[in-house]
Amino acid sequence: MACARAGAVVALLGLMAVVVGGCGGPAEEAPEVVAELMDCGPKLGPLNFPEGLAIGKMGELLIADTWNDRIVRAGPNCDVAGAFGEAGTEEGMLECPRSIATDRHGNIYVVDAWNHRVEKFDERGRFVLSVGGQGGPWGNDEAEGKFSGPYGVAVDSQGHIYVSDFNNNRIHKFNPRGGFVKMWGTGGRQDGQFSNPAGMAMDSQDRLYVADVGNNRVQRFNAEGEFTGKWGKEGTDPGEFNGAYDVCVDKDDNVYVVDFWNHRIQKFTSGGELLWTYGERGSEKGQLDLPLSAAVAEDGSIYIADWGNNRIQKLAPFS
Repeated sequence: MACARAGAVVALLGLMAVVVGGCGGPAEEAPEVVAELMDCGPKLGPLNFPEGLAIGKMGELLIADTWNDRIVRAGPNCDVAGAFGEAGTEEGMLECPRSIATDRHGNIYVVDAWNHRVEKFDERGRFVLSVGGQGGPWGNDEAEGKFSGPYGVAVDSQGHIYVSDFNNNRIHKFNPRGGFVKMWGTGGRQDGQFSNPAGMAMDSQDRLYVADVGNNRVQRFNAEGEFTGKWGKEGTDPGEFNGAYDVCVDKDDNVYVVDFWNHRIQKFTSGGELLWTYGERGSEKGQLDLPLSAAVAEDGSIYIADWGNNRIQKLAPFS
């Protein structure tokens, strides 16, 4: 498969978490890496460039093992418990699974990128329904509920499904049964416009955060698609982005942004105030190489899809 991204960038931060605020923003030691996952064991074999991450209903880690066309389940210590999915175009099959979301019932939503759809599975990994389908030519499709390279998925408290249509610069909203509700967005730099929207996350107040990659920012919307805020710009300083590919939220509605080309994770309040930034490029424990996704457990532990190093790293909670 060729879901890869190429390129390189110099390291920007040392092995520390730069904490912003307080009396001048002191630096703290990096949080401890408490677990790492690269190989899923003799039956499942190694990971193959994992991308999306999510936390399941029972606290398990769900991993989009992208080039293996499957979803891997792991426990709190990255101990693998199983997997579901296989390569193909039929219902329940996957081709380049990219992002994952879960709902309050434990259902699992997977962006099946090369099949231009989102598939819903129950908490045991059994297929439930498919949403979307392939639209028109690259970046020029106006069809409702059809995609050209879907990337991110999020689910609100009522079970509505939101999908970022990467090449068409828009967001689609579906009802819990998979029926099309509405879409919004066009290409551009104005509020509510996008340049390749990617990862998304929904907080406890049904506010939708969208990683607007090409514009190097995060945009926030309500459940009806109305623009309510933004932050970020291109750069390497704390609070700036160079390829903001994914977002996730914690139980306190803080927002974590995966800053791909800057090889780091940055944490913000829901209003965009920077709390800390963590990471440097490398392959040692605690270093990152082109991270693509993050997920935060109930206890505040942070899982990172360290894409360039073909592994998952788990960081101990820190604030």
